[in-house]
Amino acid sequence: MGDSKIENDVLKVAPANLTFKNLAFEATMNDRSKKEILAPCCGYMEAGELVAIMGPSGSGKSTMLDMLAMKKTAPYSGEILVNGHPRDPELFRRIASYVGQDDHMPAHWTVREALEFSATLKTPLEIGSRTARRAAQARTEHLLDVFGLLDVATTYIGGTQVRGISGGQRRRVSLARGVAAQASILFADEPTSGLSATDAEVCVRALRTIAKEQNVLMLLNIHQPRREVAAHFDTLILLTPNPGRIVYYGAMTDAPSYMASCGHPVPEYGNATDFYMDLVTPGSENDASSELVQAFEKKQLGELRRRTDELAFQKGATSAEMLTSRPGSASRRGCLQMGPGPFATPFRVQLRALMARKVRITFRNPEAIAVGIGLPAGMGVVLGLLFQGIGMKPFGVATVMFVFILLVMLSLQSLPLMPGLIEERLCMKEETSERLYKESAHIAAGFIVTMPISLISALIQSSIIFGFAGFSSSLFLVIVGWTLLVFTAFDAIFQCMAAVASNGDEALMFATPFLVTFMLFNGVVISRESAPIYLRWLFPISPTYWTLQTIITRIAEEEGQPDHFILTMYNFESGHEFHALW
Repeated sequence: MGDSKIENDVLKVAPANLTFKNLAFEATMNDRSKKEILAPCCGYMEAGELVAIMGPSGSGKSTMLDMLAMKKTAPYSGEILVNGHPRDPELFRRIASYVGQDDHMPAHWTVREALEFSATLKTPLEIGSRTARRAAQARTEHLLDVFGLLDVATTYIGGTQVRGISGGQRRRVSLARGVAAQASILFADEPTSGLSATDAEVCVRALRTIAKEQNVLMLLNIHQPRREVAAHFDTLILLTPNPGRIVYYGAMTDAPSYMASCGHPVPEYGNATDFYMDLVTPGSENDASSELVQAFEKKQLGELRRRTDELAFQKGATSAEMLTSRPGSASRRGCLQMGPGPFATPFRVQLRALMARKVRITFRNPEAIAVGIGLPAGMGVVLGLLFQGIGMKPFGVATVMFVFILLVMLSLQSLPLMPGLIEERLCMKEETSERLYKESAHIAAGFIVTMPISLISALIQSSIIFGFAGFSSSLFLVIVGWTLLVFTAFDAIFQCMAAVASNGDEALMFATPFLVTFMLFNGVVISRESAPIYLRWLFPISPTYWTLQTIITRIAEEEGQPDHFILTMYNFESGHEFHALW
């Protein structure tokens, strides 16, 4: 009975009302002039409402949504209150969710896993308990049902190279994840853009069901919805551009009569929202934007200000009180939740969830396994055949070339992985902005899961090459060990490039100068003594410079030729292990 109660209660969220006054935004142009994007405006929304923010391009609807959602990074003016209290910068993103226009999710993730992931990291329950698992599963199953995703619950999300669910279903998954986060307020930026009329209606109908069932306030930035979609909204905020100004603020069902009172009745068989857009778009055939702005100031603005002030003075629960009132949030012995704070769950729970996801999507991706292990092993065989028996031949230039090419091969091994890292970073940016987990948890999970796989792959490749080369077994740790260190160094460089690049081509462009520089200034292609004085500082910072010297001199010592003329020719000296490690 107790478990059943928690499973039912976990679907509920604390109610939140939102008010804003004198909200405005000016953009700074390239010539440092100011352009007014959104004129000062006010308004209020109550828990359980489904609100549509609508207007043509340039009307400031996305700007308004971003400011209300605390996503706008540029300075703006105005006051925004939640239950009569200023938004708490630390806690607001725990009581509010934001669903952007792009659906960034791992391709090899299933629909059910996507919802469970968000529910787990946003629900401050004792994750290890049976009750908590049942509660999370109940929430996930309920959302799968409401959003019409039960039939594809075990299907991959998919992507450009992975077959998965449809675009409309992906949009529903993103919206369901926002709801799964137990948000009291949900913001969605054009959730129906690019969808068919049927998919758009399914999405908005599901959101209305959640809004009424769980008393969630939902604000949607939407562009010209069809009649069936518009009918689901409770409130319409209609804007006109240049600058963005409100021309109607009220119930969606009252909009036709209001427009008629302004002298613009909706055509009998026309789509009302299409007609509204024609009226508020400057330059259109039915342009009445200026007239409607004046009508709004005369008919609606006074009452809107009065109601906004009235609701703003009604003090409700603070963000902290809303969080502590949730089921399972009370402190108790053995509970893993953190209480009111930036994150709902502690670092160890975040790390465990991220590691579990990383392991799943890695081993479900055959291309990742092929590129990560199969390709290096194959290249190891090819290179091994080319240098077969080199270790049994007299020490000479061929030995130096073998070590050089071995290091080049291992240096390049992580290069093809950068596009995947960039795609992961896009997911991470969205999820961390929603306070699902810390960036450090994502980095740690990636390192723990991928680093062993990468090192095993590099070990397999270098061991295959070493076996073909025929060197003495006493040199195995020297050659393979130092080779793995070089691999690790270049892998770290490529990951840094992927962290700052916006796409794969840009990452490759950033990485190429480092790769070329370190390959040239390693003592084999160009010796330090023959290089210009002003470029010699590049040799000590090249990961391959000291490693080459260490491996080559150890091979020469193993063969009893520590003073071989090859070492003199390349100016290689022993005893640089410390420099190589540094």
